[in-house]
Amino acid sequence: MSDIVLATDGSSYSLAAAKFITQGLLTEGAKVHVLHVSPVLPAHVTRFVDKASIDGWYAEEAARVLDPTTQVLRDAGVPFESHALVGFAPQQIVEYAKKINARMIVMGAQGRGMLMDAVIGSVAGRVLSLSACPVLLVKSPA
Repeated sequence: MSDIVLATDGSSYSLAAAKFITQGLLTEGAKVHVLHVSPVLPAHVTRFVDKASIDGWYAEEAARVLDPTTQVLRDAGVPFESHALVGFAPQQIVEYAKKINARMIVMGAQGRGMLMDAVIGSVAGRVLSLSACPVLLVKSPA
């Protein structure tokens, strides 16, 4: 129970969270599970596009998001593995953390403010409310 889940959306806030982890957050023998969750494509898209094209899009999207984040960890010599999932991001992040018995979830937070988050919601806020393990939000951009 010493591994950390780093949820990333490819933003500067996610890169800041990755950099924060490299500054001594990881315990010896632990690794970072870098996780990106793509949304499920709507039926009006999937109905007219073949599975291979959809799978290709998911793979490209995951690489676009995961590569910069994992590069931060690689450059710092931090052990990691990366994972790409599809679904509702808060639920997938929390379920993955539970599955690996993570010590914590780390993620960047844009910090739009309570009113905007109340109106449109936030992944970070939902992860906070759903997670049984600690959640560390890194607000400053990279």
